[in-house]
Amino acid sequence: QCPNPQAPRPPVPAPVPVPTPAPESVDSRGYLMDVINLSVDLDPDDDEDDGPEPEPPIAQTPDMPDPPSPPPVKGITRTPLAKAVELPKPKEDPKLELRAAARKAVTTVNYNQAVVDKHHWMVVTVPEQPTAGEECILLFNRMQSEALRSRPRIQLIYGFNHWELKAEAGDRADLLPTSIPKDAGSDFWSCKIKVPEDAYELNFVLTDGQSLYENNSGQDFTYQIAAGITWDEWLDQASERAAKAEAAKQAAEKAAAEEAERQRQAALLQQDRDRGNKRAQDLKNGLENLQKGGVSSLARADGLPVFKVKPEQPVAGGKVTLYYNPKATNFHFLNIPEGEALLLKYGFNGWQKPGSIKMKRSPPPKPAAAAAKAADAAAEAPAAAAPAPAPANEDWWEAEVSVPLDAAALNFVMNYYEHYDNNGQKDYKVKLALPAGKTLEQWAEDNAERYRQEEFEARMKVEEEERIKEAIRQEKRRKAQDMVRAVERRKVRHVLFTEPEVVTAGQDVTLFYNPRDTPLNGRQRIFLQGGWNRWSHARKFGPIEMQPNEEGVFAASVKVPPDAFKMDFVFSDVEGGEGTYDNRGGFDYHLPVEGSLVREPSLYVAHIAVEMAPVAKVGGLGDVVTALGRAVKEQGHLVEVILPKYEFFNYSPVLQGQMKFETEYDWGGTRIVVTSAMVEGLRCFFIEPRNGFFNTQTVYGRYDDEVRFDFFCKAALEFLLRTNRQPDILHCHDWSTAHVAKSYWEDYHPYGLWKPKVVFTIHNLQYGQKKIGEAAFYCQKFTTVSPTYAFEVGGNAVIASHGHKFMGIRNGIDMDLWDPEHNIWLPKPFTAENVVEGKRAARIALRQRLNLTDWNDKYIVGVVSRLTPQKGVHLIKHAAYRATERGGQFVLLGSAPDPKVQAEFNELAQQYNGQDASFCFKYDEPLSHLIYAACDIIIVPSMFEPCGLTQMIAMRYGAVPIVRHTGGLKDTVFDVDFDKARAAWDVYGSSDWQRDSLDATNGFAFEGTDPGALDYAMNRAIDAWYNDRAWFHSLQKRVMEQDWSWNRPALDYIELYHSAKKV
Repeated sequence: QCPNPQAPRPPVPAPVPVPTPAPESVDSRGYLMDVINLSVDLDPDDDEDDGPEPEPPIAQTPDMPDPPSPPPVKGITRTPLAKAVELPKPKEDPKLELRAAARKAVTTVNYNQAVVDKHHWMVVTVPEQPTAGEECILLFNRMQSEALRSRPRIQLIYGFNHWELKAEAGDRADLLPTSIPKDAGSDFWSCKIKVPEDAYELNFVLTDGQSLYENNSGQDFTYQIAAGITWDEWLDQASERAAKAEAAKQAAEKAAAEEAERQRQAALLQQDRDRGNKRAQDLKNGLENLQKGGVSSLARADGLPVFKVKPEQPVAGGKVTLYYNPKATNFHFLNIPEGEALLLKYGFNGWQKPGSIKMKRSPPPKPAAAAAKAADAAAEAPAAAAPAPAPANEDWWEAEVSVPLDAAALNFVMNYYEHYDNNGQKDYKVKLALPAGKTLEQWAEDNAERYRQEEFEARMKVEEEERIKEAIRQEKRRKAQDMVRAVERRKVRHVLFTEPEVVTAGQDVTLFYNPRDTPLNGRQRIFLQGGWNRWSHARKFGPIEMQPNEEGVFAASVKVPPDAFKMDFVFSDVEGGEGTYDNRGGFDYHLPVEGSLVREPSLYVAHIAVEMAPVAKVGGLGDVVTALGRAVKEQGHLVEVILPKYEFFNYSPVLQGQMKFETEYDWGGTRIVVTSAMVEGLRCFFIEPRNGFFNTQTVYGRYDDEVRFDFFCKAALEFLLRTNRQPDILHCHDWSTAHVAKSYWEDYHPYGLWKPKVVFTIHNLQYGQKKIGEAAFYCQKFTTVSPTYAFEVGGNAVIASHGHKFMGIRNGIDMDLWDPEHNIWLPKPFTAENVVEGKRAARIALRQRLNLTDWNDKYIVGVVSRLTPQKGVHLIKHAAYRATERGGQFVLLGSAPDPKVQAEFNELAQQYNGQDASFCFKYDEPLSHLIYAACDIIIVPSMFEPCGLTQMIAMRYGAVPIVRHTGGLKDTVFDVDFDKARAAWDVYGSSDWQRDSLDATNGFAFEGTDPGALDYAMNRAIDAWYNDRAWFHSLQKRVMEQDWSWNRPALDYIELYHSAKKV
């Protein structure tokens, strides 16, 4: 393949023969042997007519020194002898001899002689076999290349050792025309390259530097190297090379991350400074307005004082004592007893930095001048009687307040229980003076410095809180993923297990295989063969005949390479060739390897979809695109999303201010503009054709939806091609982007977008079956959103003929979005540990919001659903009746697109709405969180359900699900009475729940479609709530502890992506 990942891959040209004296088609190794057997005299003295050749262009590398002379032989001294003693010559190193010959061939080259009888060849090298450690001249006959025959530029792209090794000078060299006459029908161009000493093979292709390639009919050119290392030696050094490369890569990544963080902190620090300066400037400019209406004392029209301050001119940065007389205000009727107090509520500069303080009774305040005279008199006079009491219309209270340095005005009101004095809704205001000796400019600069520091400290506090929160989240995620991997190991243990249990790089591992439940059941001989790093490692093992024990379990041991991160293998009943193989249904067996010197390379996945939560969410498809993308990205892979640029994106609060121009081009009869933004941590690209196809306020609903979305599919592929992107996987979704599969293979794969494989997901088979069938034919793998739904639809005509590449992977929920522990819409955060208290608080809040009675704290049954026939509307109606009939409450959130169905529910609402039932016919995200948290039971009675998210969200909030067992509902809800074995297997990987004392059941289920079937499940749940509240609460705790996130599905999708790459 072409080693240049950035260059678009051209269509493979028709085979161009590189003639040799014997074979007509080019086989590089066979061709090489023919060349080696030729004898060409390269001595220029034999052809006096040929002048010296100009030096070809050379890839610049340091000159190699000549081999040193052999050292003197130790232990021998020269003594005068009558006859000279001839010492034995040291044995010559064959490699040095080959290198010396190669050096001579290059320095004495005569091009005309080099191509004698080879004018019909495409490639000639001097020396005839490239030699390690020496220069090599490559002569390319342009006339023998159909692709490059008339191109003005010829460039060599080269490497060594199956493209794994690069020369010090790089991997490219330009060729220049030679002086070789063209009268023989040839046109030779040449360049000079340096062969590394640790090379065993030269690999190259030629190009015009643009889009045309000569690549030996897709095989690349390959020449064996003389005087170098062997292939086995190269493999032996692989671990060391991998370790060095990984260390260099990690060091570079660390340096890049540190530099990025330094730049980020510098930008944020500048942002802190700018914000601080702006705050100070705004304060300076707004000083007059802030102080407007401020006074140091206030009296009623009749002169009765309301408040006074001391000092009469309080200043910023000082203290102020505020005296307040409630008798002159609307508090005049209050008789505040001893032990009680007024509460002063205050703030500064328009109620910033709010605070409150209890006031205390005080003698009447005196004006400053009078107070001074009184103080002087008191100093001269003998002790007097106590001061006279305040007049009947005065009742003074006081409090001291510390004034910030940036305060221009003090705002305050008075509070006593439910009573407030807010100066007739205008609030009270005290004007504050600048600090003594400070000009306005000086005061503003002091504040600016303080604000800058405040901004910095506030940001650092937030970042620290986020860091702690993220660390906790990552630790929870790590434990959940460890649990997933442990469950998967237990699930395959009846077929496969290892000793030690964790495979470790550089160590021996023994594989144990039980063929009883596999295609190899009953075979007497079992062979193991495999490789490493998803079959990409040069080292392979097997076939190894495994040895059986008395129980029919076969075993074999292998050594794990130090640079292995994945162990890959299959089993068979033959050593090779025709036989029966167990390759895990086409996915092969893969075990993770711990402690590898290298990391697994990341995948590049591009989702092409018309929905994405939260910016373009219509149904579950949008949730899946976002959540699956995030989950795969968190596993270390690159994930991007390509969407249409709908007109309503212009008003999206998520996208406001961050849309960035990427590129634009003419295509499809219109101008295409591509912008990008980050959505939920994923890089998204928005395709905006100027033909108005997506100037819409909704995702769906136009008469030409199919035409618009097909156009978008091809426009998205065109964007990938034009920007030289080469994803590993194109993941398209439902009928709306099904056309990606066909268009890619027919219109883009042959013309430069060469790398991706296509994965297609069916979210709902009820729509666009023709498009779905097309995608099923063209894609490499396709899925639907749960294993049971895959079984239910597997016989459909559009799927059945492609069943070998079809599977079900259940959806998950976004654990950050649906998180009762960190949720602004809940009155009390809660976890599984305090689920009872948390749900009690949520029930109170929900009843207050929906005007339901809180008497006797009844159980609440909830439904959050679109009201369509698929969702079982007749059973939803019955659920309302049964819940209230048995003494509980019922809450519904959702609406019907069908007016007739909506009218039926409107009538039902009129019948039931009251203290025990509430119907909310709308979309309300905050209310949905509160309903999940408050409800004891959530009902999902769907007629069919590809996956369903409602039941998983309900469990996240400790609500027990009641579901009809269909599709994904069956894969996620296990009946407490009948599904103990299935639950233990699926949740914990246990094959015996009684032996392991496990109960992983999490709800109540029914099979039928009639009200009686629903009653069977509802009555069992309600009976449990009435008869054994402690057990019911333990069930709520259990369902909260189960992991229905994307942790497990993401790993399944990653394995699916890798299997698609192999197709």
